[in-house]
Amino acid sequence: MNVLCSFNDFCLNVPSVSGTIIEKERGGRMKSSQGIVYKRRQHILKALQEKKVVLVEDMAKELNVSEITVRRDLQSFDDQHLIERFYGGARLLEGTFQKEEYPAVKPHRSKKQEIAKLAATLVHDHDMIFINSGSTAFLLLNYLADRNVTIITNNGRAIFRNPSSKAEVVLSGGEIYEKKKSLVGDFALYTFSKVTANICFLGVGGINEKGITTYALPETAINRLILERTNGPRIVVAEGAKVGREQNFSTASINLITHLITDRSADKEQIEKIEAKGVKVLYVDDNTPEAETGTAK
Repeated sequence: MNVLCSFNDFCLNVPSVSGTIIEKERGGRMKSSQGIVYKRRQHILKALQEKKVVLVEDMAKELNVSEITVRRDLQSFDDQHLIERFYGGARLLEGTFQKEEYPAVKPHRSKKQEIAKLAATLVHDHDMIFINSGSTAFLLLNYLADRNVTIITNNGRAIFRNPSSKAEVVLSGGEIYEKKKSLVGDFALYTFSKVTANICFLGVGGINEKGITTYALPETAINRLILERTNGPRIVVAEGAKVGREQNFSTASINLITHLITDRSADKEQIEKIEAKGVKVLYVDDNTPEAETGTAK
């Protein structure tokens, strides 16, 4: 598996770039790029987790931005029911902010591996494929190693995969999100924005009839762009326990998803609601998954 770094060999050993990219607006004003917005909000969330309460004035000084900007960020968290706002600040709502959990990928056969194996059957030779940083999506690399395909991913762990003679893997580049070793920020967004994929696979924190969600704020913009830049099947790969679950940060509406690959432990009522939105659900427990693959493209 040839692993390439995109755009001037930008890769894991390159310092963070998203905090330095800015765009000029007409009239000479400076506008924060999308990556900077997510980085700033991550900082505010960390302060909320540590202190439980933040003040607009303090955050504005700490981040060197206007108070209006901080209020806008807090409004975003309020819309997601993570905080309670009060005059001049906000407090974290207890029990609403869930911990980020990133289980290690185990070498033995698991539901994740079965899901990844089924997902790989939906791929055709010469496909351009987007794969996000989810642990289940990452396992697809094992089953696509000998396929004549090109894969673009923001999963930094891809650089350590075993070599192969066929599949070409391109890392998006970007700032390293240490908790998941994923690549985020403006550089990663730029890479995905310049490519159109035939098919994409996303691991998620949760999926329900409203859409997909994640634990990781910096990854929401990447995941949404992956969906928007795919002109074929847009596939969520998720164990049954994640079906019906809703995590902290909304990534995209269910309308952007075409397929869900899961297992039979998924809640039947939740599956029915998702199917009612037009999403085709495939199960790894089915004896004849090949019968489903013809409709994926």
